[in-house]
Amino acid sequence: EDDDWNDRGWPSSSSSSRSICLYFKSPEGCKKGAECRWRHTDEAGSRDPKDDFSVHFNAGWKAQLADFYGSGQNSQWRDKPNAKFRLVPCAFYQLNCCYYDATCQFAHVPVEKEENIKTTLCAQFWRSGSCTREPCPDAHRKEELETPKAFLGMPGFKACLCTFHIVGECKDDPCFNAHGELDVRRLPMAVPRSLAREEFMFSDAHVHLDHVLYSRRYGAYWFYKNQTCRKIKCPYGRKCLFLHPPQERQFRPVDVSDFQELAAEIKAVHGTFAGCVHNCCDIGDIETAVRLVQWGREFLEGKVYVTFGVHPSTFEDFTPEVEERLKVALDKCGKQAVGWGECGLDYYRRMDDIEDDPSVRERMQDVFRRQALIAVRRGLPLVVHSRDAEEDTLAVLYRVVPPTHPVHLHSFMGSVKTLNEFLRRYRNGFMGVAGVVTYDGVQHHQGGLSELVRALPLDRLLLETDGPFMAPSPYRGEESHPGHIPWVADGVAKLKNVTVAEVLAAAHANFRRVYAV
Repeated sequence: EDDDWNDRGWPSSSSSSRSICLYFKSPEGCKKGAECRWRHTDEAGSRDPKDDFSVHFNAGWKAQLADFYGSGQNSQWRDKPNAKFRLVPCAFYQLNCCYYDATCQFAHVPVEKEENIKTTLCAQFWRSGSCTREPCPDAHRKEELETPKAFLGMPGFKACLCTFHIVGECKDDPCFNAHGELDVRRLPMAVPRSLAREEFMFSDAHVHLDHVLYSRRYGAYWFYKNQTCRKIKCPYGRKCLFLHPPQERQFRPVDVSDFQELAAEIKAVHGTFAGCVHNCCDIGDIETAVRLVQWGREFLEGKVYVTFGVHPSTFEDFTPEVEERLKVALDKCGKQAVGWGECGLDYYRRMDDIEDDPSVRERMQDVFRRQALIAVRRGLPLVVHSRDAEEDTLAVLYRVVPPTHPVHLHSFMGSVKTLNEFLRRYRNGFMGVAGVVTYDGVQHHQGGLSELVRALPLDRLLLETDGPFMAPSPYRGEESHPGHIPWVADGVAKLKNVTVAEVLAAAHANFRRVYAV
């Protein structure tokens, strides 16, 4: 209805100046001032929906949910399709950090702090079997654990450690994340019910094992003051979670015991773990990747494979010296080194930088082209990351990658048109699907990823977790890892109306085909 909004409901470049800047209302304010492409305003409550991204986005989302709930599949909400969300208090509002104000789909109402609610296990009871406190404010059994009203409806409560508690900086009360191991609530590992009596193999085509280990040991924000901020002009100022020199880097090592624990968890999953591909795309983790391969030989029967490359969000790191380091690491890993990447184009993460300096886009494309050439010359499968850059991604691929070369389009979220063009061009091209496919917003939505999955032939499908990100339901909020692959397959199976076993078998055959393992 309005040419200033594209078919996905996102503001086009010509209209973005009308949308409200969220940083403008933050305590730090917006660093761009008059140069900001978003609108600076103190208006509240009387906004035109087309002037605010969140209103437009949430309106479309709620309309889709209204169609679903009103279709008879969930009659409980037929009369009030949005009531499910508006009755749930916004947890970020309770913590004074929700910028959506009246446009938030959750209720902005104060929730009184609840007394005598048991959110953590009693350390004394669990260590000695008895407790001297009467009454004890903590739970003696897991069944006694409760969730504060402020966090009802939010997946992942206490599923990950609180990084800020570990470094002594957490000020949230109550805190969404866990304060110590006894506070962690993780679901026991299981597989979908339809696989309980099945024999099957499963493989994870894309995971960041180092990040999985960091997250399990140091919490969901393990990168806090550990990884350097890549924004040329960071709008967060002192509140940025990433490192800004001359701040001192907080080192967070992992050791073999962390890997052993994860390996035991993966091997305990019903079915046969057939392998995973660890993607090393951060130059600070090259040596860690080599160690992970060695640990995989010792504790996972050599089923940890690896690819090396530089991620597009940090493309400036790809210097001749770094290229040589990546090639040396690739050779060290021997037959476990199975590809190059992930690399590609990400205009979303570098959006502000591209707007300030259009040459960022061209330089990112050049780095992608150079990395793609390495994969072609070495005969290695190419792992491609593409976000908000579909046409340019295909253009680079068409320019330097032959039609017969194996290409893994990792966790692709673009259009069906682009996917079909890619599959027609590359007969050894595959698309990876991650845990987000299990979320209700995908399962009950006719467009987006659900449409992609329905259009994707099984013989071109790869299953991946992209761990530790996007853990599938019912583990949403935890760190995802290769043991969750059966649940990713379950999400795909529901959309394609086939069995989970069929999806797993097809995806593993493709895994072996593209990575030659």
